[in-house]
Amino acid sequence: MNTSLAKNYAEALFSIAIDENQLDEIQIEMKQLNEIINENNDFISLLASYFISLEEKEKIVDTSLKTLNENISSLIKLMIKNHRITLLKHVIENFNSLANEKKGIMEGLVYTVYPLNKEELKLLNEKISSIEKVPCELKNIIDSTIIGGVKVAINGHVYDGSIQNKIESMRLSLNK
Repeated sequence: MNTSLAKNYAEALFSIAIDENQLDEIQIEMKQLNEIINENNDFISLLASYFISLEEKEKIVDTSLKTLNENISSLIKLMIKNHRITLLKHVIENFNSLANEKKGIMEGLVYTVYPLNKEELKLLNEKISSIEKVPCELKNIIDSTIIGGVKVAINGHVYDGSIQNKIESMRLSLNK
């Protein structure tokens, strides 16, 4: 997988979003597109299929994603035409990072045993934002090794409230 290609597509869309003063709108729609892709695992496979013509794929994009910004739709169609649609999730991630950097939003990772729902992630974002004193956006990573609790990595800091960390701390204190 060529992640530099994904970055190039993201940078092109980012540049257009800045030029047309649509950064917020496009970022919101890119996040919505990411949710659509996550909820419909076969969507990218469908658009990447060699058994479906380019025209049919474009119709699928036009009908299923008709509410998307025209620039996003054009990007998707270009990626389909160039046989790069499998990079779309990486394009979305790169675009979001560029937009967040432009807005001064710090990105981080939150590790949990189970996926956090939107409300839990929102509350954790707010808490970390208040600690870091800048707006933050956390991405949830599933990690069964932490046993329970959460671990947040952001801006070179690790806030570890995992059960694994507590067990390790107890082990170290008992070995003294």
